[in-house]
Amino acid sequence: MRERLDGIIAKLAAVRERGLKCFGSAAHCFELRPPAAEAEVAAFEAARRVRLPEDYRAFLLHAGHGGAGPFYGLMTLAACDDARYEALDDLDAECPLHPDTLPPGDGWLEALLPGEEEAMDRALRGTLSLGSQGCSYYTQLVLTGPARGQVVYIDLDGGRPYFPESAGFLDWYERWLDELLAGCKIHWFGTGMPGFESELADALRRGERLADALAAMRRLPQIGEGTLDRVIARLDHPDARIRERALQVLGDFDGDAGARARPFLRDPEPGPRRAALDCVCKGDAARWAADARAMLEDADGSIAAAALSALDDAKVMTLADLLPRLGDARQGVAADAGRRLAAMAGRGVSPADAPVFAAAATAMLDHAEPRVAMHGLQVLAHVDAPELPEFLARLRAFALGEEPSHRLNACRALVRQDRAAGFDALAELTRHADPFVRQDAARTLGELGDARVRPALERLLEDETKPFERTATGSRTNIYRVCDTARMALEAIARRGEA
Repeated sequence: MRERLDGIIAKLAAVRERGLKCFGSAAHCFELRPPAAEAEVAAFEAARRVRLPEDYRAFLLHAGHGGAGPFYGLMTLAACDDARYEALDDLDAECPLHPDTLPPGDGWLEALLPGEEEAMDRALRGTLSLGSQGCSYYTQLVLTGPARGQVVYIDLDGGRPYFPESAGFLDWYERWLDELLAGCKIHWFGTGMPGFESELADALRRGERLADALAAMRRLPQIGEGTLDRVIARLDHPDARIRERALQVLGDFDGDAGARARPFLRDPEPGPRRAALDCVCKGDAARWAADARAMLEDADGSIAAAALSALDDAKVMTLADLLPRLGDARQGVAADAGRRLAAMAGRGVSPADAPVFAAAATAMLDHAEPRVAMHGLQVLAHVDAPELPEFLARLRAFALGEEPSHRLNACRALVRQDRAAGFDALAELTRHADPFVRQDAARTLGELGDARVRPALERLLEDETKPFERTATGSRTNIYRVCDTARMALEAIARRGEA
């Protein structure tokens, strides 16, 4: 054990010497804290009525007590007390989590602990926090039960736990260092099948865990010709998931991926078609733009959106590509096209194209999906529409309506079409019952306004509300009070006047 720990410390030093980085490494700079004393670890164990797994215990005593580690690094034992689920003081209770018995799907928690209150806290009994992965995600070490010693990734918001394929803490930790030193892409470390090119290529040769091996291959910095040949040999596999992942690997490593992948644009399943599109749409757009435009008609909306994205990224997307998609019934296509049309309008519209943009945006206001109408309003903030009283009245109705995504976008569109009407609508929103709306209106007046809007902002200088609300996923708030935002808006208007 001590020899292995010395090797891990040497690998950490090599990572530092090579100046490597990964997600979260700025928090620890690949430096371990000094090791813990035996008395400190023993006191923790006695207070929590547990014995730490031997490999983790040895790491604390001989390598380091917190610091360098996957994601944002390793916590100290004391830091575990800051995590809400440790407050139950149940590290000695049997952990109900095990990779072989974890129920599948989003309903895993109710299936695992039916009818229990605070079920997520109950599910984490017998686990110790190793570190944070950011947001609601943590790395836990199982201390009790059949999975004792294993690492598990958890989501405090209820996502299904994930057990990395490692025998214990040291295997998990050393895999992180080995992948870093090998130049692997480390985005969400520990997920997927472990191994490097030789092991993964051997799995392809044996026909074992093909989808997993192909997916894991994508984290490698490169693969050899022999391995690439084995990937190509799986392109005709009857399982669409295998074809899709083989195409993804080709896209990463094969210089001739476009030519090999083009026939799969007609694959009967959407997964391989999408992967083939990603392979084809590389390099000079003149070679693949026609393929991408053909895929705009694909039955799967996500593939049509991917084709639009490829054309847009290559700066060859045209109005003719976008306009037919604005009323598209495929899920998400109209909203995606609308977003791209709004971005195109924001970059500038020629006088010749302005009527086309205005007509398209006006039609988008009738779309049943709020996001499409929102993007139509964003377009109308950049182009002039016909000066019709009923049209301005409609924009005002969007501005003062109940759909949050419409309000400020409609106000900006109104300012473009009729400056006074737009500022009037914003001034009315400064009286809205929702402090978030009042604050947004004040901020927008500061960005767009002139001295004539000062009275609306001055009314808010006594509004000391700090917006706050609870949502289904937590809460949202603002560091500023409404009056603070109003004051900053008035200052912005004053600076504009002085300029």
